[in-house]
Amino acid sequence: MKVLVLLSLLAFAWGQENNCHCAMFISTGFAELIVHRLPPTTVENCDIESNGPCALFCIMEWERIFNNGGLLMVNPETGETLGQDSCKTLATDYGMNNLQPTPVHNNYQVCEGPWIWDGEVSKDNLCCVDGNFPDGCN
Repeated sequence: MKVLVLLSLLAFAWGQENNCHCAMFISTGFAELIVHRLPPTTVENCDIESNGPCALFCIMEWERIFNNGGLLMVNPETGETLGQDSCKTLATDYGMNNLQPTPVHNNYQVCEGPWIWDGEVSKDNLCCVDGNFPDGCN
């Protein structure tokens, strides 16, 4: 029985992918909410202490977005701005249709570990009115 349990744990660990996830968050008075996920990448291991490459990857993705329009950048997958995608996420996932101008911050996650803020904060604020991202809410 012990061998079966050990083999199951080894199979589970071997089957896990070493992913680095990046996401854009907002802070509310009660929670940190994901408003947009960025593309993941693979890392060598799941050790948070040695995963500077994950943080660097997420910062580079963040800079690519904000050097190309920030929340007004058009998401090629949806044809909508990143701000509109984010307002839709807030409405769909959290039931929030309205949001006062709020800064967006970037976090990363190594494998299935905790989300870690990488120090990046948006130049643009996210705001939503009736589930939509209006032009200019700074």
